[in-house]
Parts: sequence; C-alpha cells; structure tokens
Amino acid sequence: MPGVGNGSPVINGGKLFVCVAPATLVCVNVADGKILWQRSNELTDIRPPSEAAQIKAAQAQTAALEKELGQLANDIKQLKTKLQDSPNDADLKAKLSDAEQKQAADQRELEPLRAAWYYLPFTHPTNGYASFTPVTDGSRVFAVFGTGVVAAYDLSGKRLWARMLDKPKIMWGASTSPIIVAGKLIVHLQSATAVDPATGRIIWQTPLQPSYGTPAAAKIGGVDVIVTSAGDIVRVADGVVLAKGVSKLDYASPLLDKDIVYFIQNGGKAIKLPAAITGDTAATTALWETKPRNDRYYASPIIHEGLIYAITQANWFSCIDAATGAVVYEKLLNLGKGTCYPSVTFAGGLLFASNDNGATIVIKPGREYQEVAANSLEPFRGSPVFIGDRLYIHGQQNLYCLRASKAK
Repeated sequence: MPGVGNGSPVINGGKLFVCVAPATLVCVNVADGKILWQRSNELTDIRPPSEAAQIKAAQAQTAALEKELGQLANDIKQLKTKLQDSPNDADLKAKLSDAEQKQAADQRELEPLRAAWYYLPFTHPTNGYASFTPVTDGSRVFAVFGTGVVAAYDLSGKRLWARMLDKPKIMWGASTSPIIVAGKLIVHLQSATAVDPATGRIIWQTPLQPSYGTPAAAKIGGVDVIVTSAGDIVRVADGVVLAKGVSKLDYASPLLDKDIVYFIQNGGKAIKLPAAITGDTAATTALWETKPRNDRYYASPIIHEGLIYAITQANWFSCIDAATGAVVYEKLLNLGKGTCYPSVTFAGGLLFASNDNGATIVIKPGREYQEVAANSLEPFRGSPVFIGDRLYIHGQQNLYCLRASKAK
C-alpha cells in the first residue's frame, strides 16, 4: 500500500477500496491485487490552485513554528534546570529570557494559523487520518478522512465531488466511518451530518457528541434512524434527535440485532427500540446491564445465535448471553503483545479475534471456549473482511487476500 491506514477494505464490482494516509483512496483489482488507481484528498488537492498554494504555504509556516516551539520548550526546560544549580548565572538568565520571549512571539504568530479552517486537527499517531472504512452504494465510493475531508468517486476513479465537511475536535482524532442510510451519506466527524451522495450538499447537520465508533442503522416503525456510540438516536430524514444518551460506548460501535441495540464494554447495556416513534421521541427500554472484563473495548463485538462475543484491548475474550447479559465465559487469548483494535468477525461458522501485532485466533462459537487455530500476519488494525472463500486484510504495509485451503 502507498501509505498506512487502519480502516477495513470494501469490495464492489470486482474492485476493492481502502483508505491510507495521509488522505488517499486506493482502488485495487480483486482478481490479482494490482492497484488500479489511487486518489489523494488532501486540502491542497481539493481546493482551487490559487487557494491550494496559500494553504500549502500556511501549513509549511505552521509546521516550522510548531517545530521551533518544540525545540524552545526543550531549551527552556534545560536552562531552568541549569539555573537551579547556578541561580546567579547572568548568561543563563539572559538566554532563558530570550528563549521565553521567542516562545511567546511564536505562539502569537501561530495562534491565527491554528484557528484557520485548514489547520489539521490533532490525531494520535496510532489513529492517524486514515482510520475510516470507505462505503459504496454500488456506483460510487465515498471516503472520509480525519482532516475533515469527505470525497466521492465513481468506480473508475473520477472524482465526483470533495469538500471539507466538518473539522473533528475529538481527542485522539476521528475514526467514525461513513454509512449510507435511506439514500443519504451519514458522516459524523464533529456534528452528525447527512450529505447528498450525488452532490456533496449538506442535507442536515445536527450537533451531537462525536464518537470513535460507527453508528448503527436501524428502523423504528418503518422509520430509518441511526444509533450513535454515544447512545443518541437520530431520524435520518431530518436529523431530529429522538433520544439522547440511552447508553454510551467509549470507543467501539453499537451492535444491532433486530430491535435491540447492544452497547458492549465494561458496564454494557441492552436497549430495546420502541415499536413506533411518538412525536419526535423514541422511548427506549433498558433490558439488562452487564459487566464483562473491566478494560478498554476498542474492537466492536458480534452476535451469533444468541451469544455476543467481545474482546478487550488486552486480549480478554468474552462470551455474553444476549438475552440476559450474563457473562458465559471469559478467556485471555494468547495473541501476544499488542492491542486488539480489529473487531471480532464471523465467517464459515467460526469466530476470528485479532490483535494489532498481526496475530489471529480462530474460535468455535458456543458456550464453551474452543480454539480452532492460531495464525500470524503482519500488523493490522482494520477488521478482516470475508467474501466467499476469500479473506481480505488491510495490513499496515500490505493488502492481503487469503483463500481457504482445501481440506486434506
């Protein structure tokens, strides 16, 4: 791959799409893995040339100032340490005064640059700007990046539109993938936003607490809604918030099964959606609360035959009864050092649990833990994608297609 990324691949019409840093959408031929096209979506790529040149110059100035401020902070720290041993050293005092004055001047110069719309928002190095999984409606593919840019392409790589939609301000950087619901592209960077897929026009925008997990699409009485990781239920037609904070996830995505939404982490809940919307209100019912292993849950869970399977960042795998919330079993998986970012997946009658060091354990579903196999690949953070007898994994360096081996 031409860059690193944490999102999962999406496949449509013999083509695979995946996002990589800093803001590139890559299209790969599913048959042989060759890159068919790649398109950069940095701010300087999507704006008119004259404006792009100004942005590039301002970003270079910003980077230089931030680098200098980092060095000044280190210099000031060292000078203060030296002054503790030699409090009357006039030369050290003068150097400290000069450094602090330069620091203040740089901060004043940097302030308007950081306030500009094109200033790149903060993101954690692990997250980066390409932790999003693209989405396709069959004839177009849509990519979102942590810079706030959303772009649409046809399958041949022609850009249909691109825009700076909403600058993320969430700590550690944005990672909520886009979804298509009722003909609308739903993007939640800072505000929850419905976009016209054909034009990029904003249909509605609702201020809501941003999350790291991707919303779940559901229906209440035939009405399309989304349920965010923060537990907000939003009507897709007009962006009206029907319920707020019915539960909350810190990192993962909510899990929908029919009319029940599961929020699985330490302190997880099962929330039943109502049969209909009353006015502009969706009155939900809490069915149960559960308390599996107390840890961060970056990975999203999965449900199969009445059992929910979840994994913590530190390799603890839980099986939870979906009807009662009772923890059936917990097992520390031998995945080695690393963090469990990939979601638990299901294919071929088996569960797959992975760690970002590239290790995967294959588990037979059921009320007793039964390990089937263990595998190792290069590090990856995106979730595995299964189609037919093939498995696609977006590694930190390479894209992989694995095929099921014939039974011996």
